[in-house]
Amino acid sequence: MKKITIASGKGGVGKTTTTATLALLFKEAGKDIILVDCDVDAPNLAIVLKCEELETKDIFSAEKAFLSNNDCCIGCKTCYEKCPSNAIKWDADNKHPIFSDLFCEGCGVCEIVCPENCIELRPIKTGDLLKQHSKYGFTVITGKIKIGEGNSGKIVAEAKMWANNIAKQESTLPDILLSDGPPGVGCPVIASLTDSDYIILLTEPNPAAVHDLKRVLQLAYNFTKHIGVIINKADLFPESTNKIIEFLEQNNLFHLGNIPLDNSIAYAVAEGLSVIEYAPDSIAVKAYRDIFNKIQKFIMN
Repeated sequence: MKKITIASGKGGVGKTTTTATLALLFKEAGKDIILVDCDVDAPNLAIVLKCEELETKDIFSAEKAFLSNNDCCIGCKTCYEKCPSNAIKWDADNKHPIFSDLFCEGCGVCEIVCPENCIELRPIKTGDLLKQHSKYGFTVITGKIKIGEGNSGKIVAEAKMWANNIAKQESTLPDILLSDGPPGVGCPVIASLTDSDYIILLTEPNPAAVHDLKRVLQLAYNFTKHIGVIINKADLFPESTNKIIEFLEQNNLFHLGNIPLDNSIAYAVAEGLSVIEYAPDSIAVKAYRDIFNKIQKFIMN
């Protein structure tokens, strides 16, 4: 099973559109695939691929402070005074602390300083994993972080682990595990790139996207040497596109191809559809097909 992750240093450059399109092209080519949406802060892959929910798992990847026993609290206010996150309010009437779920970071300072041992850290739910079935005939695993919570990298890792376990339970191991990664260079990106055989990076011909492409490359090199780059909206600024191609050549990076600026992609997104379904004869889909042919050769090397 080939494990391919699609990522970018910058958001909004077309990762989800590209993941959905490539998934359908793999399916069209007769490949068995399983998908993972690793963008746990904004998971939208299942929308494009028209998924039906089959199973849900709760994720407990953090701890927060709770008052274990109101009666033992002597009202000394030490926890309130020492909390580095200002996550504790003081209930003057009842003379005990009130812990904020939103601001508590689970650092444990309050538990340590409490003279009566009235405070404890407890695991809290930070997100969900969803097993879904796409109308196109493949499984999609989606990680979804609870609003206001952290540890998104842990949820990404759990999502990929579940997808791997599901793949191993199939009567025939799928050909492709395709992951739609989050943008940036933080913990969830590291978790999404981990265990990848091939990494496909997306960029656009603008200074911010190119700057962030260089940053995410520093991460990608830690996981595999098999890295390909797609330039989206490539005809928007041809001069910038040529500079990116020069950069790829200088750094021995595989240029998988260019996707032109095509209104059919925007209309497909507005309709909640894959561009290959919305406009199969568009110039964007033609470009994706050319890129897909290169990807097939890319992953066979």
